[in-house]
Amino acid sequence: MEPMEPMMPMSDMPAMVLTPARVSQPQSEAPASVTVIDRNLIEASGARELYEVLKLVPGMSAVKVDGNVPTVAYHGTQARDTRRMLVLLDGRSQYQPGLSRVNWNDMPVDIQDVERIEVTRGPAAAAYGANAFTAVINIITRDPRDISRNSVSVAAGNNGIRDGRAAAAGQSEDMAWRASVARRADEGYDEPFEDAKLPDAKLIETLNSEWLWTADEKNTFAVLAGGSTSRLERVQESGVADIGEYRQDPIQKGERAFLQLEWQHVFSDTHQLKLTGYGQYNNEVTDFKVCYFDPVTGQTGPGGGLFFSQELRDLFLANNSDIDATLNAAFSDPDVLARYGVLSGVGEDFCAVNELDVKEERYDLELQDTLQITDRLRLVSGLNVRQDRAQSETYLSGTEENLSYRGFGNLSAEVIRNVLVNLGGYWEHDELTGKHFSPRAGVNWRFMPGHSLRYVYSEAVRTPDIYEDRAKTNIRANDLRGAFASDPQGLLGWSPAYFFVTRTSPGTLESEEIRSWEVGYFGQLQELELDVRYFQESLTNLLSNSLNLFEFVPANDGEVFHQGTEAQLTWRPTVNHLLRATGAHIHTRTNIKTETRLAARNSGSMLWAWQLTKRWGLSSAYYLFNDYNQNTFERVDAQLRFRHRLAGSEVEWKAVAQHALNKAPIVFEENRYAEDRMWLGVSVRF
Repeated sequence: MEPMEPMMPMSDMPAMVLTPARVSQPQSEAPASVTVIDRNLIEASGARELYEVLKLVPGMSAVKVDGNVPTVAYHGTQARDTRRMLVLLDGRSQYQPGLSRVNWNDMPVDIQDVERIEVTRGPAAAAYGANAFTAVINIITRDPRDISRNSVSVAAGNNGIRDGRAAAAGQSEDMAWRASVARRADEGYDEPFEDAKLPDAKLIETLNSEWLWTADEKNTFAVLAGGSTSRLERVQESGVADIGEYRQDPIQKGERAFLQLEWQHVFSDTHQLKLTGYGQYNNEVTDFKVCYFDPVTGQTGPGGGLFFSQELRDLFLANNSDIDATLNAAFSDPDVLARYGVLSGVGEDFCAVNELDVKEERYDLELQDTLQITDRLRLVSGLNVRQDRAQSETYLSGTEENLSYRGFGNLSAEVIRNVLVNLGGYWEHDELTGKHFSPRAGVNWRFMPGHSLRYVYSEAVRTPDIYEDRAKTNIRANDLRGAFASDPQGLLGWSPAYFFVTRTSPGTLESEEIRSWEVGYFGQLQELELDVRYFQESLTNLLSNSLNLFEFVPANDGEVFHQGTEAQLTWRPTVNHLLRATGAHIHTRTNIKTETRLAARNSGSMLWAWQLTKRWGLSSAYYLFNDYNQNTFERVDAQLRFRHRLAGSEVEWKAVAQHALNKAPIVFEENRYAEDRMWLGVSVRF
């Protein structure tokens, strides 16, 4: 009988990482601080969603800020517009080009598909280019050659938790494949806000697959494909609620698909080549129905159509795009008064369906060469070309594209015995912002076996996204009824009709910049691993002001200075015990208040896992973040797992509970839980 998989697999291999310099190397030689979250830690955490395990990274913020939309940020600053970190999924950038964001809900992978997560803590643009600004999260899925069984799992709990997953895998002499489909759903925060339950339920479905073919000892080919769909209930926008009455709450629907091809060729033990190409597509639409208030009566009526009239748009532009000035001057303008008179004769309310839409496409081709020149000298270099396209009537009034070219190199040299120098740089040119170069230099000194000191200096940029650089917003009135549908030109002055507020980017924004240095220590004994770093980061030219459809104040005037200490410790006193502890103490100074909402002064986590017997496992975790927007996040999690055999299959049961140690809201007042989260799950491998 085949033995059950161990809950806490052990490894005598030295800690190896892939992400910091694009090549596998001992963690003690990496030009960065790195946090590795392997499958053992992921399973011990009990996390349902991928973003949750990133609480185990020192200095990382990972919370749901907008109801059902997770926010993940390293050395977090802004709570909602988190645009300063690169996330990779099997080498594909999840940083979306149109609206400069990482959408964790729509990421086409289930947490059970993930083999390990490597987090490079600090700027890594020297290896990955612009937007690897504060950190890089590299998510690596399971190799199909390591999967020997099919599986089915389900989970259910309070808060509407209903999850399911099915996975299959197969192997032959030179081929291996895997595929999984998954579904997860919950009802979001459940504490009433201002005596009303906010709509923030979600339903996510994912498909992830990989096919691997080893053609011969020198050539390997891989095909990865998948996608996701999502349905999120969204909270009403206060700005819209001030001028109208919602008749249909916002519903955000998303769909995503990707295809990735990869070829790896081994010239020799010291020379390898990798060619990767991928395309990915994202379509996101949020629609809602509003009946607009008559600006005179304050009640819904035909006069609400004035907000979508040609005359009010003209007045808005004549008043330098100032909303308050436009509304104050509206009934002093003869053209607006005439339009209001026409609308007053219509015998029905003005109601419209509005959409916030964006389609994004990315096509990426990269060639990477890894060459071990001598025993003491290694070079990783490559070229990249990328085409980004964003289409949106709401945000761009059409389609915009950005073509970029890149070249990179990372050189590792042992200049004297036990002293390793890492030099890296990334040159790029794109159509939006021109040319950039991001350098990094690091020195690692192994002063005794298993112990090293490092110094790293790096620079990086975050380039403005397509929306920031080329915004031209228009909110269209869709699905009009009655007289407004039959004669929009006569009643509103134009067809199609748009909301009177429009925003246009000046097209002169500069890239955000960061300069960072750190001094760190990495030590590894047989059962103990410790990483400590002191760092200083200076962020300038930040786009800190609002860039939404109503407030659009683009300016490179934000500044943030971080200074602090981080530590992470992994301890395995016996084969049955695992302890992971992290902590961070960070001082943040800024000239823009909104840049402090996720800037926790003190934060930490501790996870302990204990294999009680071959069948029973217990784990518990504690998280503290003090504070988020002057609110403390403090929570304890517990998980109990039991494995047994049934009819030739391996069955695992687990019970998970998350208990908040205080009743403080998470970042904003509306984000509250009234009850602890609890769920039960079962999985069968066969």
